[in-house]
Amino acid sequence: MFDIGEATIFVTLAGSQAHGTAHAGSDIDLRGVCVAPFEQRVSLFQHFEQSEAPLTGDLWQVVSSRLAAHPSAARAQAARVESVVFDLAKFLSLCAAANPNALEILFADERDWVFETALFRRIHAERGRFLTRKVGTTYLGYALSQLKRIRTHRSWLLEPPRQKPTRAAFGLPESGTLGRDDQNRLSQAVDERLRSYGADDLEMPKATRLALTERLAQFWCDTLACSEDDLDERLRAVATHALNVPAEVASALHAEKRYLGAMKEWQSFETWLAERNPARAALERQHGYDTKHAMHLVRLLRMGLEVLEIGELRVRRADAAELDAVRNGAFSYDDLTTLTNELTTRINAARAACRLPEDVPNEWVDELCRDVLLSAESMVKG
Repeated sequence: MFDIGEATIFVTLAGSQAHGTAHAGSDIDLRGVCVAPFEQRVSLFQHFEQSEAPLTGDLWQVVSSRLAAHPSAARAQAARVESVVFDLAKFLSLCAAANPNALEILFADERDWVFETALFRRIHAERGRFLTRKVGTTYLGYALSQLKRIRTHRSWLLEPPRQKPTRAAFGLPESGTLGRDDQNRLSQAVDERLRSYGADDLEMPKATRLALTERLAQFWCDTLACSEDDLDERLRAVATHALNVPAEVASALHAEKRYLGAMKEWQSFETWLAERNPARAALERQHGYDTKHAMHLVRLLRMGLEVLEIGELRVRRADAAELDAVRNGAFSYDDLTTLTNELTTRINAARAACRLPEDVPNEWVDELCRDVLLSAESMVKG
């Protein structure tokens, strides 16, 4: 493995330190970009996309001195430091895909930069070209994943699972109703049939695929007269019938799947109980939902909307005080749901009216990556 420190071209603060929402107990998250050496890049046996190891050597000396002078990070010098450094190609591909985590590295406020080079400034100068309508889709997707966690944790808070699921509770014998090979074969066949009902394997822009998937889901809900929560179960029944799976086998297969799902949820619940931060858990009990997830939910929705409406990605938040209030429980759960629905509606409308391009041209991203790689290589040889 090569020396990450020598190959790194940029490091910035990320997370709460970069958003302006850090408090006394906040960790320090560092995110960076490096240019892996040519030998590593073309190796058939050594593949590198990112490093999650602590920064060391001269690079850490520079970074730590900048952290000591940073308004909020300086107060957290004793906190845990997490570092992730992406290879240039991985970083640019994530930015082109409108990945929120990558874009927030590229658009980080310069006051939060803790190490930079001319090579990164070459990329930074082109950052505006990575803002497309796709940002609305990805930021909304990340936000709704926060909402899903809020709902799951709220259900555990209000009605925690009473006991570990048993096979008997799902009408299954302890030894299993199907052989493992038969069960795997049938499950694979059903999954393939379900995929054939969707759009995941079709060549089209991601935003178009997501829109088509939403319409197909609505079509199936209307056709089967079911809710979104019941859709997966109803579609599986359609798929097993289409494959001529005997009714008793289909029933057993469905019961096995429900049991495995219940076991997965039980394990997630136990992990949640064991790993909850005490202060965060207290806020959750007080307000009835995870307020930290709510803060991220609101931030992501607002950031995505800003890109679509004004063409800017604002990582350091002017609304940091409001976001802090959300984390401290400013909204009731019902008010949070209402705000989420309002912002989601605005994002969808803004996405339709937005003048930003639909996507980033792959050829341009390749050219940018190639230019930076060649510049880095010439600097090494020089």
